[in-house]
Amino acid sequence: MTIAADPALEGDHIAEVTTKLEAVRAWLDREGWSAALIESQSGFAWITGGGRSHISIGEAGGIASVLVTNDDAFLLTTNIELGRLLDEEAEGLPLTGIERPWHEVVNGGDLVRDLADPARTASDIGPSAPGLAALRNTLLPPEIERYRRLGADAAAAVETACRAAAPGDAELDVAGRVAHECARRDILALVNLVAADDRIARYRHPLPTPTRLERTLLVALTGRRHGLHASLTRMVSFGAPDDELAARHDAVTRIDARLLLESRPGISLSDVFARGREQYAHEGHADQWRLHHQGGLTGYAGREVFATPTSTHRLARDQALAWNPSVTRVKSEDTVFVTDREPEVLTRTGDWPTRPVELPVGTIERPALLVEGEGT
Repeated sequence: MTIAADPALEGDHIAEVTTKLEAVRAWLDREGWSAALIESQSGFAWITGGGRSHISIGEAGGIASVLVTNDDAFLLTTNIELGRLLDEEAEGLPLTGIERPWHEVVNGGDLVRDLADPARTASDIGPSAPGLAALRNTLLPPEIERYRRLGADAAAAVETACRAAAPGDAELDVAGRVAHECARRDILALVNLVAADDRIARYRHPLPTPTRLERTLLVALTGRRHGLHASLTRMVSFGAPDDELAARHDAVTRIDARLLLESRPGISLSDVFARGREQYAHEGHADQWRLHHQGGLTGYAGREVFATPTSTHRLARDQALAWNPSVTRVKSEDTVFVTDREPEVLTRTGDWPTRPVELPVGTIERPALLVEGEGT
């Protein structure tokens, strides 16, 4: 599935890429560079409006790059890849395709040297990476529409897998369902965490194992499509949850709600982080934030900027966030857009139970603990 495959978006797609090329050129002028080489998979997806440059998803760089100069823009790759990239990832885009024999590139050939001065070329894999990456933080209208569809599909994948789970399933079985539900929606399940029962409390990043589910399930996903990342967590209790689990889940949803409601244009990530810490303390879990990162700005990376006590990034409209507060045994997480009012939640289907969380700063719906089986 490629951007150009949707006829309704073709005109917007070309305009989107043209706007991004001009933004890169303006950045080059400000920073004193003559060209920008966009080599990373995330950067390639951004500059091409969702194109895929990966063969292996386990590498930062892809099999193609985009070189932007003041007068032109080039799609650089090998003779193996150019035809498919022009047909399926960059059709109609204002990019001049240039290929080199694959064996020359493998042996150290440089695709840039004939087109720009390497000494005056910035790269998004290297010291200039933060400046280039910052150009993609605020999303354009076509990106926002792609993100909305991704969020709904990612939530559907996770929630379908959760509802299909049953006591006796191995964590690996659940993870397999998540991966399957993602793949059939053209989503790459980059982070696919599954924990059952005691493993939820022991590990904040529980890679799935053969452990079999008895009573409680946690599933967390970060899925990628068109370069955009959607993150969410859902929890299931088979039978009525014990009092401690229920209380902790209520507490973590209030912390999550506080972080979301405080995330308004103009506020720094460090200030939102501080208010989240206040809520942790108010819930009686003052030090739990130390046990796992709290999330932050997302988009073309799982986290473009992590929120910490010293994060200087200031939020703006049409930026994406994924906060993921956790208290031992529980976690709450969705991907949202920053708006002038409460955030727009992207990772929702309308089929998962939610509960309104009312705080002095506002009210927002958060995912509830799904109770299945006896006692529901």
